[in-house]
Amino acid sequence: MTVAKAEAAGAFTPVALVFLLGLVGGAIANLYFPFLIWPGVWIRLLGLAPLAAGVWVFGSARLAFRRHRTALMPWAPSTELVRDGPYRFTRNPIYLAFGMLYLGAALLFDSTYILAMLVVVLVLFDRLQIPREERYLEQKFGEEFKNYKSKVRRWI
Repeated sequence: MTVAKAEAAGAFTPVALVFLLGLVGGAIANLYFPFLIWPGVWIRLLGLAPLAAGVWVFGSARLAFRRHRTALMPWAPSTELVRDGPYRFTRNPIYLAFGMLYLGAALLFDSTYILAMLVVVLVLFDRLQIPREERYLEQKFGEEFKNYKSKVRRWI
């Protein structure tokens, strides 16, 4: 009896939707029941740094996928294991980039709620989505992925 290989990793729900719902939920809560991280303009200015870093990391990860001509989205089949660009340092630079963008938004809005939702969203991805993707990559690329996984951390 042979085990069928998955065609794609799949997603427990659309990735961007989970991040967006948490962000919008936190922003709405902050609008009606403000709970500031730190009052003042400096916390908002500080938010620009993770926002810029998130844009850069996401752009770098996208370029790496484009160079290798493989699918970016988890519901499409991967044709090659990407290990260059930001993938040299983290196995999940896109989720890391979303987290940095989210952190930047929390600081820009000066919202403890958005910051708390970031933790929830990252835990959901760490426990539900990433293991699904890693099982798929291990099935698809075998020892090549296991070797990569042993050398590069999940986050940073």
